[in-house]
Amino acid sequence: MPADTPPSPRVEATRSSNRSRIVTMARILLPTWNGSLSELRAQLQREAGFAEGPFRTLFPDDRDLLQAVDHALLEECAQRVRSAAEAFDPDAHSGEAPEVALSVALAQAYPLDWSSLTIRLRERLLAASTGARSEDVLEAERAFLPALLDAFELLLGRIGRRFAWQPTLAVRVLILTYERSFESWIMSGGNEQSFARSSYVQQTLPELLLGVSEPVAAE
Repeated sequence: MPADTPPSPRVEATRSSNRSRIVTMARILLPTWNGSLSELRAQLQREAGFAEGPFRTLFPDDRDLLQAVDHALLEECAQRVRSAAEAFDPDAHSGEAPEVALSVALAQAYPLDWSSLTIRLRERLLAASTGARSEDVLEAERAFLPALLDAFELLLGRIGRRFAWQPTLAVRVLILTYERSFESWIMSGGNEQSFARSSYVQQTLPELLLGVSEPVAAE
């Protein structure tokens, strides 16, 4: 078979399944992982039953593994934001400020949980230990930004608003402030289930949603 011949659908499906399995295993290990990136890769190889060569066909570079994990977390985050938007009924919150009700609904959809936050923090530390530039660390995040944009546009649309800021900048601000506030909440003794009652969700996030958006003009 010529070197440039694309793999068959069956081979590609097997490769995708193996990558997904290893990413899932990495997500289980990462929250409590204290070793190096090379040690993590070696542990995953052993548990998945792969020699180094076959493993490298799935993840040619150790940072590719971290980026795949980060991409999976961002995809999950986008799906949870989208689910919050789809389930939100403005008419069910007629006695509340719509931006506050929407912020609470978003928090209750858990776009981030403690496990995913811990993984993202450790992923950054492990990537930094390899000498990776910050651009490398953020590559998966940039690659998935269209889905995050779509999810947040849908979310704002539920209260009749749209982005007034440059959308990618607005989403970065929302995600980063949410992440940092969630981390502070947990570190100060709060729990995931009660984060919806935090001052960030009740006050700051609603103001941010209004600040980065504008009402949709009536036609």
